[in-house]
Amino acid sequence: MIPDEKIAEIRERADLVEVVGEYVSLKRAGTNFKGVCPFHADSDPSFNVNPSRHFFHCFGCSASGDIFSFVQRIEGIEFMEAARRLAGKYGIQLPERPMSKEAKTQQERQREEKARRLYILETATSFFEKHLWSPTGKPARDVLQQRGIDDETARLFRMGFAPDGWQELLDHLHRARISPREVESVGLALPRKSGDGYYDRFRNRLVFTITDSQGHPIAFSARALPGDDTGAKYINSPETREYTKGKVLFGLHQARVALSKQRQAILVEGNFDVLSMYAAGFQHVLAPLGTAFTDDQATVLRRRVDRVTIMFDGDRAGMAAAVRAFPILAKVGLAGYMAPLPTGEDPDSLLREKGPKAIEVVLERACGLLDEIIKMTAAASDGSTQDISRRVTKLRPLINSVRDAMERDLYRQKVAAAFSVEPGIVFRYLRDEKMNSVSEAPKVSFPIPGHSDERELIGLLLDLPELCDEAVQIGAVSLIRTPRLREIAEQLVFNSHHHSSAASALMQNAEQDPVANWLAKRGMEKLYENAEAGKEALHEVKAIMEKRSIETRIAEIKKQIQLAHASGDDMMVFSLQRRRTELEREMHGAGSAFDNNTVRH
Repeated sequence: MIPDEKIAEIRERADLVEVVGEYVSLKRAGTNFKGVCPFHADSDPSFNVNPSRHFFHCFGCSASGDIFSFVQRIEGIEFMEAARRLAGKYGIQLPERPMSKEAKTQQERQREEKARRLYILETATSFFEKHLWSPTGKPARDVLQQRGIDDETARLFRMGFAPDGWQELLDHLHRARISPREVESVGLALPRKSGDGYYDRFRNRLVFTITDSQGHPIAFSARALPGDDTGAKYINSPETREYTKGKVLFGLHQARVALSKQRQAILVEGNFDVLSMYAAGFQHVLAPLGTAFTDDQATVLRRRVDRVTIMFDGDRAGMAAAVRAFPILAKVGLAGYMAPLPTGEDPDSLLREKGPKAIEVVLERACGLLDEIIKMTAAASDGSTQDISRRVTKLRPLINSVRDAMERDLYRQKVAAAFSVEPGIVFRYLRDEKMNSVSEAPKVSFPIPGHSDERELIGLLLDLPELCDEAVQIGAVSLIRTPRLREIAEQLVFNSHHHSSAASALMQNAEQDPVANWLAKRGMEKLYENAEAGKEALHEVKAIMEKRSIETRIAEIKKQIQLAHASGDDMMVFSLQRRRTELEREMHGAGSAFDNNTVRH
């Protein structure tokens, strides 16, 4: 466990705007920052970050929390891992607790084993990098130069060279006290077919380093050098505990800042396409890893972008891959576009032949992916009734994968126009009554918690923590009757004594918790700036709360009087009436402060 004081230190020192800004393009809006929410299909900038209070809140989907919950949610990791990442990023030393082997939990052992595997992969990456930039790596560097990939880009992507030897890497790792079996477990060695021992998986090849979103090496793809026909053109790492190819996008770590700023991605087919495009200035570029585009990869992108432009190779296979990608993009709410390349070209070859301007022209001509699919499908038809019916049928699942109802209807109109078919026929055939518009996350509506005066007091203490002690001394906090709101007020008092920003923790789970949802929305505002005005408001709110408390007690006494009348207990009736009169006098004696109700809802 990480001590509470270290968690508080991380929260205070970590820059929430900086961390969120790696994924979301933020713009200042008063004291807050706003951007498009990375957690739902947002169209307007409803995502807000309040740096002074160390929390975020989306007014669209109600996602809310502090820096830990943001990293957890966007990276899909647990709290402890998020805390460790943030501590590492901001140079905060976490205490290491020595534990006996018997006392270690399974989770801790797994974490240590993973750290060991990542260490092996990092050591291997450094080995490949060293050889690329050594004299023996010149043939591999020549390939990069011919492709127009500069040294800076090559180093950024951690390109490497596997020397021509059966166990060069194994020997290097052995000197680092890494066993051959461990090397095999991360996909870098193979057992010999005859006899004992292992040999290097990658030999005499240019090496592409595949990293996770944090930049940790997790796998490799190695390309044969020109003139070497002894094996496959590409040899890739097998899937391991760290690497599942259908869940990883090549270049994601390098592209993360550009993706968050532009809210769009260019998807290409090959690793060289990524490097060439990046070197030419197109830094929001990614590629699947030797597999068709997957649901998991689309989900990874949806956290970061709203639009994906497909720039696959200009051949039939590239077009077929783009068609397969459309429903995957549509199902997660990503807008799919297509930037058709000239026949026979890929981004890498087009850049080498005609330069970045040619890529710019292709991107400027990008059109809606499904629009292009409909157009090309209609153009390929022979015009016969049977052929039109068959081709329209193939378009049905693509249209039904679109989440927005209006968008689906517009596509149906385009199908009717492209095939010159009566729109009513297309609509009857292609309409799926079960589909509903889910393009936007539903607005979350909760009942407002507690009483308006209780909420006003909490907002006041949130804005002016220096009034917390006075709120306790005059009894305002003790007048809060809604349990959760009372807890929040007490936590704010505690925070003021300990100079803590932990109020953001109270805003967690705002999607399901009405109180946290209200607090997150209130926390994005600062209604009280002046301490003197705040002190005056505090006493007014306290008076209003006292009046409400007395009114509640009077209402209860009236019920008791009715019961006493019904039972014929005249003495009880007299006693209760006297108590009611005292309370009414007490309320009246409070004066006009009771009527000066400026409480905000």
